[in-house]
Amino acid sequence: MRRCHYRTVAKGNGGIYRYYRCSKKLGQCSQPYLREDLLVAHLKDRLQEAALHEGWAEKMLAKVDVWEKEQAQVSQTSAKALERELKETEEKLDRLVDAFLDGTIEKETYLWKKDGLIKTKTDLLRKNADFGQRGRYWIEPLREWIKSADNLGKLAFSNDFYELKSFLGKIGTNRRLLDKKILWDWVPPYEKVLEYKALSNKRGPALAGRSGQVSALQIYENLEWSGRPDLNR
Repeated sequence: MRRCHYRTVAKGNGGIYRYYRCSKKLGQCSQPYLREDLLVAHLKDRLQEAALHEGWAEKMLAKVDVWEKEQAQVSQTSAKALERELKETEEKLDRLVDAFLDGTIEKETYLWKKDGLIKTKTDLLRKNADFGQRGRYWIEPLREWIKSADNLGKLAFSNDFYELKSFLGKIGTNRRLLDKKILWDWVPPYEKVLEYKALSNKRGPALAGRSGQVSALQIYENLEWSGRPDLNR
């Protein structure tokens, strides 16, 4: 398998045709030329493999909204608890200073306890700042990925090679040509869509029952998925 970065242009039959082949930078290559329109058609077919079924994106985005609200509630509750701990720590510091000024504790004891309370206060302030950002670490990337996977279905109507190539650069790695087909490795978590589609093909008939019909939403409801860091499978 060779990477293909070389394009050539040929004229004939009243038109201009673009072909792609191996650049032969690694030596002789037996792979044939591939016409751009055929490359585009195959590229679109492969991109559709990771496109979400109709209705999935809407359901998934709705679930992300629920997780976002849950995260906000957890953060708010935790922030209040941290505020109480922070207040208690500051009160302990005040009492410690008063005790030292009154001469009721030794200097070494004072310094040792003060260092511990200062460290506790610093840790609480850091945790409090983290709670405000925690949800953003995975909620927004997950939401953007769902939109991106949903957009793959719309690319079926595009014949713009450069648009397709640009999009592929974001979702595929190790891109190469073999036997007039373009291959690549999916950037995670796009491979999950392929897994779910394979499951839908197996579960579809079982879900359909006597009617013989099953909707994409029925399949979705029988699939487990999550973008949360603690629930990745």
